[in-house]
Amino acid sequence: MPDGYSYEIRENAQELYVVEGKTYDHVAKLTEVSIAQLKRWGKDADWAGARKEYREALSSIRRDTVMLRAKLLKTALGSGDPQSVYAFAAIEKAVSAGKKSADPVPVSSPEKLKDINTPQDAIEALQGVVELKLNKMLAQPETLQLSQVKELKQTMELIDQMKAKYSPDEAKGNTGEAGLSDSLEKMIRKHL
Repeated sequence: MPDGYSYEIRENAQELYVVEGKTYDHVAKLTEVSIAQLKRWGKDADWAGARKEYREALSSIRRDTVMLRAKLLKTALGSGDPQSVYAFAAIEKAVSAGKKSADPVPVSSPEKLKDINTPQDAIEALQGVVELKLNKMLAQPETLQLSQVKELKQTMELIDQMKAKYSPDEAKGNTGEAGLSDSLEKMIRKHL
């Protein structure tokens, strides 16, 4: 490269300026590249235009996300379908949690894994996983894929089926046998 800098340094500088919104002065401090050199790169590659395009895309994603939430709410209210209501409630809970914490929720937790001995334990564990997955998805909307949404929907349907089959009243009449039934285990494995 004629200016003596690696492509990695140049790409890092561009990402700092375009994506993270840093000033040339701040990028220079972080990358140890002169401001003059950064401005040359910025002019050659139109960093200002790329920054504007990136900001507009983020704004569009936020706007479209709000519109999607509004559409989900209308669908849930109009149909009364429990699945639609649950999906909307889960998304709103995740949005609310995201506003309280600027940091995305980690997918894996350093906490001890829960013991799952009853169907209710399995339901609670699956609900926890759905919440974590949904928070992660909403924290990074630019990486969201339709297949992820479909998988999440299937998992929520599984949870609803499990709740219907293993209601708290039925759990009280349990024969004392601990652990998951074979059919429940197969159902969980199939959906996971």
